[in-house]
Amino acid sequence: MISFSVTSQEFYPKGSYLSFEELKAKTPSENFDLTIERRTKSDIKMNGGNDYKLISADKSIKRKVLKREIVAYSTGDSLFINGLPYKLQTWYSKIISDGKYFVFTAGIPMDKTMQTKEMQAGMAFGAIGGGIAGASLAMKRFLYILEKETNKIIMIDTEVMTELLTEYPELLDKYNLEGEKIEIPTQIEYLKILNAK
Repeated sequence: MISFSVTSQEFYPKGSYLSFEELKAKTPSENFDLTIERRTKSDIKMNGGNDYKLISADKSIKRKVLKREIVAYSTGDSLFINGLPYKLQTWYSKIISDGKYFVFTAGIPMDKTMQTKEMQAGMAFGAIGGGIAGASLAMKRFLYILEKETNKIIMIDTEVMTELLTEYPELLDKYNLEGEKIEIPTQIEYLKILNAK
């Protein structure tokens, strides 16, 4: 695997971003008293969704606002994107890399056009089998980028990676020599390099 040490994390002021425009401008419109918490495996297996949830410290912010209306939340150190507006399950994913793209992992896409045949087969079991398959699928994470220019979500696979790297032939050659090029950690490393360019 490639061994570049690349950091391209930008600073986002602490607060709640209620639109993608606010996020791009780095101007959160709300500073609710919130904390971000990693969800338990059992909660994810039972209810689906992404790895982090927002909690209103004094319970004054409605759950609907936390789940649906906040597009992104920054702690000042880390940025979390809400999967729901992008049809990537409820709750939040932590941004791994930031530059031209936001890079993150999230649950199975809710948009059928983004789902692979394997995903659809996993969701098509009967009630009991479906529960077991559903819990397993709920825990599975997929790699995505959010294009800042277009506010468009793209699920990453080797085909997409090849397309993204075409502009950098030397980097593409290195990627093609990777033994684990289909693995998310490898793909993340190359996306970090792209974000740093």
